[in-house]
Amino acid sequence: MIATSIFVLMMMHIGTASVQSCLFLPNVVLHGGTVDEFQTVDITQCCVQCSNSACCIAYTYDTTKKRCYLKNAIGHSTEDFTMTSGLKPNSRYGEGVTLKNVKILGDQTNRLTLRSEEECRQYCSAYQVFSYGPVTGDHLSKTGECICTMRIKSLGYEYGCTSEINPSQG
Repeated sequence: MIATSIFVLMMMHIGTASVQSCLFLPNVVLHGGTVDEFQTVDITQCCVQCSNSACCIAYTYDTTKKRCYLKNAIGHSTEDFTMTSGLKPNSRYGEGVTLKNVKILGDQTNRLTLRSEEECRQYCSAYQVFSYGPVTGDHLSKTGECICTMRIKSLGYEYGCTSEINPSQG
């Protein structure tokens, strides 16, 4: 898996009643779970179609082929400067994203062991992105690994992990 450096999490507001916002990941290809694909002139239609589909959690848009790939699962990500991926807002805050069984790694991450997902969420609130899951290989522990970051480097499948992206409001 190629490490992907993303310096900006962009939030775009779209003037459609069914879509309030989309989170874009520039230069990222999401692999796994393609449930539909179609031609479109820009990424906005990917966001709209994903938001209107109960099966869709994310999408990847190929800027060269002008093609959108709707996803119902994320296996891993790679770097590609002709692609932009997006995530469907689904968090309890309305504009963020919660991903189950997906671990997010980033530049300048802060890693620590905490007792719960909620404790991790609170600790990482200034970072805007966190992942919390069982310590690798330790299924009996009552603690988990908490990773906080502001810059997404990669996404990958990891059973039992919960990740959230909560963009700043401003």
